Amino acid sequence: MDSAGTAPAKARSRARRASGVMALLLLSPFGAWLLALADYLPTEASVLCAFVGSLVAGFALLEQCQEMRVIRCSMTHITARTWTGQRSVDLTRIRDVRLLTTFHYGGAYHAVLVRDQHGVRLGLTSVRSKRALVRALRNAPGDAQNGPRISSAARAHLGLGASRTHTVHTVTSFLALTISICLYNGLVLKLAGF
Repeated sequence: MDSAGTAPAKARSRARRASGVMALLLLSPFGAWLLALADYLPTEASVLCAFVGSLVAGFALLEQCQEMRVIRCSMTHITARTWTGQRSVDLTRIRDVRLLTTFHYGGAYHAVLVRDQHGVRLGLTSVRSKRALVRALRNAPGDAQNGPRISSAARAHLGLGASRTHTVHTVTSFLALTISICLYNGLVLKLAGF
C-alpha cells in the first residue's frame, strides 16, 4: 500500500473486472448470433446487442482508467478517482507513458496513460497531474534500461518532443478508430443477415 492508502492489487483487480465486463459486452452480438442460430433469439438481437454493447463498452474501456478528480498530487504519487474507483500511481517508479486519444463531438480528447512498476494505470487529463508527471520524467533515470518508456506522441503532448508527432498520432488514432468501428459493425450486420 502506498502513502495515499491505495493498494495497487485492489486497483488492478477492479480494472480487470471492469475490462472483462466490457469485453463481454463487445462479444455479446456474437453470442446472440449463436443463440439465433439455435432459434432461441431472433436474428436481429445481435444487431441490438452490437449497438448497445459497442456504445457502452467502447466508451467505458477508454474511460475506465482516466482521472475524474485528482485527490492528491505530490512529487512521488498521483492519486485520483476514476470510473472504477481510486487509483494511485508511483511517479518514482514509472514503467511507461503513452498517449490515449479518443474522439467526441467537440474533437480529439487526449489522456496521458501512465503505468507504474506495480502495474497500476492512470489516465492523466488535468493540468496539475500532467505537470507532476513532467517533473517526475525530468527527474527519472535517462538511460533506456532503467528509465521509463515514453511514446513519442506522449512526449509531444507533454511538451517534451516534436509537435508533428502529436498530429500524426491523432490522425492515426482517428483512422484506426473509424476503421475498427466500420469492421465491427459490418461483421455484426453480415452475421445478422443484413
